[in-house]
Amino acid sequence: MPRRRTANAPASYAWIFDLLFAAGPTVTWAPAGELPAGYQRADQFAVLPAIAGRSFMVSLASRPGASSALTSYNALRTAPRRLVRVVFSLALRSGLASPVMQDRIDVGVASAASAEQVAADLLTEHLSRQLDGGPVVIAFGGGGGPYRKPVLQVFGMDGTPLGYVKIGWNDWTRDAVRREAAALRGCAASPMRLGVPELVGHSVWHGLDLLITAPMPGRVRRLGLSAELPDASLLREISQLSGSYVRELGVSPWWQALRARIGGCADSAARAELELLADGIERRYGHAALEFGSWHGDFVPWNLARLGGRVYAWDWESSGPDTPVGFDALHYYFQVAFVARRRPLAEAALRASHRARPALDALGVRAGTVDLVAVLHLMELFVRHEEARSSAGGVDDRFYPAVARLLAQSLAGPTAAASLDPAERAA
Repeated sequence: MPRRRTANAPASYAWIFDLLFAAGPTVTWAPAGELPAGYQRADQFAVLPAIAGRSFMVSLASRPGASSALTSYNALRTAPRRLVRVVFSLALRSGLASPVMQDRIDVGVASAASAEQVAADLLTEHLSRQLDGGPVVIAFGGGGGPYRKPVLQVFGMDGTPLGYVKIGWNDWTRDAVRREAAALRGCAASPMRLGVPELVGHSVWHGLDLLITAPMPGRVRRLGLSAELPDASLLREISQLSGSYVRELGVSPWWQALRARIGGCADSAARAELELLADGIERRYGHAALEFGSWHGDFVPWNLARLGGRVYAWDWESSGPDTPVGFDALHYYFQVAFVARRRPLAEAALRASHRARPALDALGVRAGTVDLVAVLHLMELFVRHEEARSSAGGVDDRFYPAVARLLAQSLAGPTAAASLDPAERAA
């Protein structure tokens, strides 16, 4: 039986419903009450008002499950978001949520479909089989941009957290999911002081890569944006996941791989800029000796939490081996400044170099190579941006083309380090 989708929903979340509930021939979705003839409702989702530009969709299959989807791990969120989620959670649990729902979406299965067909095509059935085998409630956010990637929260009908599911839906996100699966396997094989999620499974379903991880401990507490980078010994622990070594930049596996990735960038203008920058770096620094090892790839406060004296880290999708040691320290402070505090890119890069210096010293990054490692970190982010753009089509206007100008200036002469006074550098 051919499937037909009739939904007319905002693009900010319609693409996610298309991805999750229009993959198989026996499943479709539509606004509540508008499923096409021949389909019966299997689930209904509430679309809650957007917070920070992102709608939140939660299954109404179970009130306890829906309520838990909003309040579990609330200690990892900011106070305003916690309050909003608690209000929505109480409304859902009491059955009084209709006034705050922007919309409702029905997920339907073909009436003539067999149980085997539905089990194969309906995502919640697939996840149920991957987890505890019982019915599940899922929730997920919506949004756009070059890095968009659905992350599902999965709960039992009684509200018990069962896990998180990341979905790789295009080349870039599939690679990200596979990198994270490999990293979590590596962490499991090497006992660490750093806490990481348990890998439950990695499967392919209707062309989508599904990475399922177990819930984190329920009492973890978020790191604030003002938190200092955790002990550099944890970064050293990460760097040793694949073993570390010293090599000249120009002949290192990381540099060779970066040049190959640049060649695969779809946007010709950005690719030309990257190739020109890479040529300049290689001429100037090709013989510089650096230490290489594994990195987390997105070691930032919002991917970290504490429980007692232990630090936990998730979102390993950008991790990898053979990377210049020190990237994680620079990334931590750069993302806080650029993403969280919305500083201009050049200012964020400069602040990161100053704030990360103690950690870089502790990691053994030689003083004479600190600026080079900072430049290479920006090159990594530039290439990452272009890889995401090639897959999803979006551009981060704050990042590009400013990053190309900043890198060109860095190679042309010394950075304007003196433009920040000591108090500003510490901010």
